[in-house]
Amino acid sequence: MEKKITIKDIARLCGVSITTVSRVLNNKREGVGEETVERIRHVISDLKYQPNVVARSMITKRSHTIGLILPDIRNPFFSELARGVEDVCNRLGYGCFLCNTDGDIEKEDKYIQLLRGRVADGILFTTQNNVESNEAFLEFQSSGFPFCFIERYIDEMPDVPGVYFDNFNGARLITEYLIDRGHRRIAFVSGPLTTHNARQRRDGYLEALKLRGIQADEQLIVEGNYRYDGGYQAVSLFTGQRKVAYTALFASNDLMALGALQNLEERGYRIPDDISLAGFDHIAFPPVLRPTITTIEIPAYEFGVSSATLLFSLMRGESPEQTKIVFSPKLVEKGSVRSI
Repeated sequence: MEKKITIKDIARLCGVSITTVSRVLNNKREGVGEETVERIRHVISDLKYQPNVVARSMITKRSHTIGLILPDIRNPFFSELARGVEDVCNRLGYGCFLCNTDGDIEKEDKYIQLLRGRVADGILFTTQNNVESNEAFLEFQSSGFPFCFIERYIDEMPDVPGVYFDNFNGARLITEYLIDRGHRRIAFVSGPLTTHNARQRRDGYLEALKLRGIQADEQLIVEGNYRYDGGYQAVSLFTGQRKVAYTALFASNDLMALGALQNLEERGYRIPDDISLAGFDHIAFPPVLRPTITTIEIPAYEFGVSSATLLFSLMRGESPEQTKIVFSPKLVEKGSVRSI
């Protein structure tokens, strides 16, 4: 059996102490000359040395892993966000423990319990805003355990470090865009109203109607789930059960807009000739999709990079100038809206 290379072997071959090699491995190079650093790295590379992560974590009390809790990895928005987080982790020599909750509160709480046992050195979190999570993160906050929210925060903790989006003004912007094109009967599909960003998008839609003197119609508002089937089912409710007339439909994310598009087309409606359609997120739809959907852009990859960068800053004990990063909305016009 091939002998496993150890840190002691690296030190012997480089003619330095084990402590010096350890400093280089842990990016703590104080007192270590540049020439020595390069020699150690060269030997490590030649011998393809892999540190014993378990032993290293027992000594340093760090796992060199962060947790990333997301509600639905099937959603292209969250897949792209995770890619941004992983790129930062790879650059800094960290692993990323991905937890997919499927929007299930019990799964979310189980992942929190797992990660709070120090499986991870820090957590990035998109919450469903349930009571159990609130209690856990209040404990994290009081103990100084580093964590950041991404896009959604717990209502009782609005000032927690994180990366967020101006959902209210994004929804207001796209609703006013539809109104400016003559639409006054605008159906709206919200996200799950347990989450603050879904409520902000709903409130932005309602504010736009109010500012333009349009009475909101509760028959035109449905609570969705941020999934494809939520948009599909909303159209069945609007067009099937309620039989309400509308000339445009605004879905609170692009996956629901895509579900709405399929249902409308199955019913014989042409988009945008018969009904205009708008979404929110600007996910990467297949290039064969026609029409492409007018939407509000949330830069998912940049969200991942910014949130991971912020978390690592907190994990290093730094005090970043900006701990609450808010991205502004940008309207992306496609082919799914027409003037009437």
